[in-house]
Amino acid sequence: MSPDSLTSLPRKDAGNDRATWRRMLIEQREQLPDKASKDALLAAALIRAVGVVQPACLGVYCATRGEFDPLPALARLAPSQPPLHLALPVVDTQARRMHFVAWAPGEALRPGPYGIAEPVDQSRRVEPDALLLPCVGFVEAGLRLGYGGGYYDRYLAGRGDVFTIGLAYDACELDDLRAEPHDHLLDMILTESGAFGLEAGRMNTLDCSPP
Repeated sequence: MSPDSLTSLPRKDAGNDRATWRRMLIEQREQLPDKASKDALLAAALIRAVGVVQPACLGVYCATRGEFDPLPALARLAPSQPPLHLALPVVDTQARRMHFVAWAPGEALRPGPYGIAEPVDQSRRVEPDALLLPCVGFVEAGLRLGYGGGYYDRYLAGRGDVFTIGLAYDACELDDLRAEPHDHLLDMILTESGAFGLEAGRMNTLDCSPP
C-alpha cells in the first residue's frame, strides 16, 4: 500500500465488509488533499494509456462523489486523427442493467439514476472495445471495489474482448479484498503514481520521447 493510502480504515481483520470500505473510502476521497495535482497526473496517465490501448470506442463515465473526471482530458483527444469515439453508460434501474450510447464532448447531458449525468440523445447504442471504470477502492492485482450495484460486472459478463481500465487515487488502494463470484479483474488500474494489474506493463511500451 502506498504512503498516501488510508490510515483510518480497518485493516485486514475487518474481513470483507465492503459496505464499511465504501463508506470510508468515499468520505476520504471527497476530502482528498492536493486533488488538482493528483488529477493532472492521472489525466496524463490516462492519455498515455489511451495511446497504448488505441480503442476505437472508449466507454467513459461522468464523475460523481469525488471521482477522477476523465472527460476534460479525453475531450482534447477526441478530435484527433483517427478520432477517438466516446460512449457514456445509460442505466436501467428496473432491469438492473446498463448499456452504452455514443456521446461527444459538448453534447447535452441530463440527470440520470443515482444522480449521475447521462446523454440526452440515447438513440446511438454502441459497444465499446475499451472501458473506463471509476474505482471506490482497488487492490494491486486489479480487483476493483465499486459502489455495490453490480452494473459494470453484469455489463462485462461474457465480454472478455473489452479492455478494462480502472481509475482511482493512491489513497484508495487496499491491502486486501476478497474476490466475490461476480467480480471481474480489470486489465489495468491507473492512479496518480502508477499502473497496476496484469496489463500494467503495457504502459512501458509507448515511446513518449520528443520527436
